[in-house]
Amino acid sequence: MRLSGPVLTLAAVGALAAGAGAANVVLTAAPAAPAAVEQATGALSLGSPLPAAAAPAAAAPATPAPSGKAEYAGRSSNGAVTVDLWVTDGAVKAYVCDNAGVESWTRGTVADDGGPTRLTNTAGDSVEYTVADGVATGTARVGDRSWDFTARRTGSAPAPAPVATPAPAPAVAPPAGDTGGDGYGGGY
Repeated sequence: MRLSGPVLTLAAVGALAAGAGAANVVLTAAPAAPAAVEQATGALSLGSPLPAAAAPAAAAPATPAPSGKAEYAGRSSNGAVTVDLWVTDGAVKAYVCDNAGVESWTRGTVADDGGPTRLTNTAGDSVEYTVADGVATGTARVGDRSWDFTARRTGSAPAPAPVATPAPAPAVAPPAGDTGGDGYGGGY
């Protein structure tokens, strides 16, 4: 008679029960002090002097500019102008043109906060846009005229890598020689 299967099963169930019991005690015990007080006085239990007054919260560190290249090409919603965007390691330049007198280059950097990116030039022209799902949408302003536009990512820059799908786990075979004849389903 083989006892390794039932013994292992009982040991696993016992360990699970012990863990659940410990979690129940920890989660249901009343805290000695509110969490904020405990955090503020944690150093005192070690005999350390009182901590200095907390400094005002600083702004979150800026997110680094994205690396790599991307290009977008599109038109205004009324078809009057073309808008092309080139992004290289966080630096952006845009070209707005109608092939009949409107021509503007603007420059800037990708917005760190996820908000709209704003590009300008010394003449006061601007391009402001956001990107979602490989499409840049925004407004181009040249002189006293403005156009809403949509520009799609072109194939000249590499697209983001697809998310890898994990391979399925291999099936686990019962130990060699286990026929399952001991009444416990075998393989345990």
